[in-house]
This record gives sequence, structure tokens and C-alpha cells, in this order.
Amino acid sequence: MNILFVHSIGKKKFGGGEKWLISAASGLRDTGHRVFVGGKKDSRLLKAARLNGLETAEFNILSDMSIYYVFRIAAFLRANKIDVLITKSRDLAVAGIAARLGSNPLVLVRHGLPLRNSFRKHSFLLRKFADGVITNTSSIRDLYELNGWVKKDFTKVIYNGTLATNNVPSYNYSEKFPGKRIILTVGRLAMQKGYFYLIDAISLLGSQHNDLMFVVLGDGRLRNKLLSYARKKGVADRIHFEGFVENVVPYLKSCELFVLPSLYEGMSNAAMEAMSYGKPVILTNVNGARELVPDQDKGILIPPANAAAIAEAVIKLKNDPELRERLGREAARHVKEKFPVREMIDNIQMYINERILVKSGSGF
Repeated sequence: MNILFVHSIGKKKFGGGEKWLISAASGLRDTGHRVFVGGKKDSRLLKAARLNGLETAEFNILSDMSIYYVFRIAAFLRANKIDVLITKSRDLAVAGIAARLGSNPLVLVRHGLPLRNSFRKHSFLLRKFADGVITNTSSIRDLYELNGWVKKDFTKVIYNGTLATNNVPSYNYSEKFPGKRIILTVGRLAMQKGYFYLIDAISLLGSQHNDLMFVVLGDGRLRNKLLSYARKKGVADRIHFEGFVENVVPYLKSCELFVLPSLYEGMSNAAMEAMSYGKPVILTNVNGARELVPDQDKGILIPPANAAAIAEAVIKLKNDPELRERLGREAARHVKEKFPVREMIDNIQMYINERILVKSGSGF
């Protein structure tokens, strides 16, 4: 089959959704499909796609009214005989209309975060243009079905897949932070990620825990505000904003703990990756976190928007090396068994085949 991913993320943005796209596209390509990735010119997404040997197309979609790109995408669909178009909810209007004007491929929407607004519009677009929805957590599937946006089985939970790689060297934190124990977090500098609560938690930890250094990988519009807030709370010397890092694996391999204080989340790729490398994780109990960490042997779940809970969990793990070792070991085993990349790709292919049958009228 010929498959096109359309994803109009900002040029400098690259997070969990984009990592999923590259992983899914590469896996589908490796199973024999011809796969294209469409995104904004000079974006980190297209750069990553090319580095992974994927064919790319430039679609600078700016809004639902990007009429020019409706026709550009429609022409691309026809020229390349695209069978399946996979997009995100933000691009569904443009991609969906293009699909109807083009080769009329199967249109799937990948939704990796709980919807925060525009419910009525989203429901209309799904009914009008989508042939199915892929999500990475049952909490999002239940949201779709309970609100009556789609019929049962229209939405498919396909967990993200991850694979630990041993041939990547660990990052040497000691050169930049001598004598410090590293607590890592990864994600865009956005309100969703809850970093202001993390800074509050560092303040609560006090000077008796100044051997800890919190390192944040990611960039975003809140960077200056977060730096200013850290200075205001007197902890600017205990939190370091590294910025965007193309390959987070070396940093994950050599940190001591991983924390993700998100206010909402689908299922975090970064947390899953940290677990695959045997790192104990502290996650806020939002959306898909309970599916990633189903019990207290796999990690620590805490309430969202709660600085005291973050601080308490950090101290608990800092002071108990046996607990850290056990949680890390169990996390790695759990992720390897439950979230293999091969299974993710197989499930995507099976769902594509199911929805093609339904679309053709010969399905169940």
C-alpha cells in the first residue's frame, strides 16, 4: 500500500506525537509499504523523516482554510496513488477534503492527547471525513465513545511501541554538573507539562537536597517564564533547561530518576522510553498513565498539580536505592513485554485492513 502521513506541527516542535509518527512510518515502510511524511518545510519533523530514510512532501498547512494545500494534497494523493492517509485532528479538515477530491484513500486520525476544546467541530469533522481513529490510551477512546462522537470499534487503541538500544553511549552529566544526582524530564515547555509545579517542588525540597539537579529536555514558548519563575523561587541553580535535544537516549541512560508532572497526557513516549532503560519514573496520574504504570511495582503515580506530591516521591526514591533498582527493573521488563514496536506496527496494519473492509462495504 501507499501511505501518506500529514502532520503540520510547527517547524521547531518535535515531541511524542512526532516520535510516534516517525516510528510508525518507518515500521510500515520496513514491512513493505511505500510511506510518505508530509509536513512543513524545514521542520524538525521532515528532517527526522529524511534521517530515517522516509520520503517527504512539503505541506505548509496554516489553518482549516488552507485551500491551496487542499488542492496540493489532493494532487499528491492522485499522483502517488495513496491508499491510506493518516493525519491528526488539527489537519483533518484540509486533509479530509483533499482526500475526497483526490484518490479517496482511507482516512485515519491519530489522536494522542485528550481533546481540550472545539468538541462540536471535531465531532463534525470525524463524521464527515474520517474512516477511523487511532489513539494510544483507552481513556481517549472512552472519551470518543461516551460522548457519542463515533460508533463502537471506530476508535482503536494502539499502544505506542518502544525499543531500548544498547549501542548509544550515555551522556556524561558529571562534566556539566559535578557531584550532582540527575533527575530528568522530557517534553515541550508548555502549560500541559506542569513544569511550574516541578519548580515549586524543587523549592519544597530545600537546601538539604541540593545534591539533586533537575534537567529538562525540550523547548517552547514558556522557556523565559520558567527561567524567571525558577529565579523567583530561588532554585535556578537546581534546574537546568537544556533545550531541544534530537536524541534523548544518552540523557535517559545516565539519569537517576525520571519525572513527568503533566497536567494531561495521552501516553507519554518519554516516560515509556525512560522505563525501557530501567529508570524509575514518577508520573502524574492523568489519562494513560495508569495503563503505562498499572501498579506500584512499575513506578510511582502522583496527583497532578501537586508540588508536595512530586517532592515527596523524589525524596522517597532518592533515599531508597533498593526501591529505585526494583522499580527500574520491573519498568524495563513491563515495557519490553507490553509495548514492543513490532506489535504496534502489526496492530496499525491490522486496523488499516479492518477499516478498508468497512469502507468498501464488505466488512463487519
